[in-house]
Amino acid sequence: MTSKILLRFEGLTASYERHVIFRSASLALGAGIYALQGPNGIGKTTLLRLLAGVQPADAGEVWIDSISLMQGAEKAKQNLSYVPDESPIYPFMTGNELLQFVAAIKRADIDTNVRALIDEFGLYAHLDTRFDAMSLGAQKKMMLCAAWIGAPRVFLLDEPSNGLDQAARNVLAKLFASQDGTVLFAAHDADFVAATGASVIEMQDIIEPARAICAG
Repeated sequence: MTSKILLRFEGLTASYERHVIFRSASLALGAGIYALQGPNGIGKTTLLRLLAGVQPADAGEVWIDSISLMQGAEKAKQNLSYVPDESPIYPFMTGNELLQFVAAIKRADIDTNVRALIDEFGLYAHLDTRFDAMSLGAQKKMMLCAAWIGAPRVFLLDEPSNGLDQAARNVLAKLFASQDGTVLFAAHDADFVAATGASVIEMQDIIEPARAICAG
């Protein structure tokens, strides 16, 4: 028996200054952990941005837990979290302010699971620290904690292990394994991909007619 499709996209096309990055990217994913692979410049980061609704597509459609991202963005985004490679957080914002802001946007509480993750990442000492005073690793950990607010069904992450020490990488790998939704991440870190037990998706293989990959 196959699981419900939680992330689906069809015919996504992206370009930059008249240069086509990729055409007709299509895929359907059920619950599970998936590592997006491919050479630099093929469009992995761009694809994640399109799926998160951060960047508009030239063509195509995205569904998050069967909700159209293009037609019902606010509702669809309630069910997803996106963590980019580089921090987009205002430098004057503290860790606690970020968490409170995301909780308000998601209309959710900072629950015991998120607080446990804050503790595992050793972030309590940084909650009142501004982002411009944090290390790269602390910034990434804080964004990861924010991503788990509201128990989203779909997680999109770009190079999530960048800047993390080995202990934090282990925490993140275990966190991925504990999810019952869809985790899609791009990573060059082969050791981290192996530690997560992720199914590998080659970018070259999805710039074609849609196919479904479902766990279960």
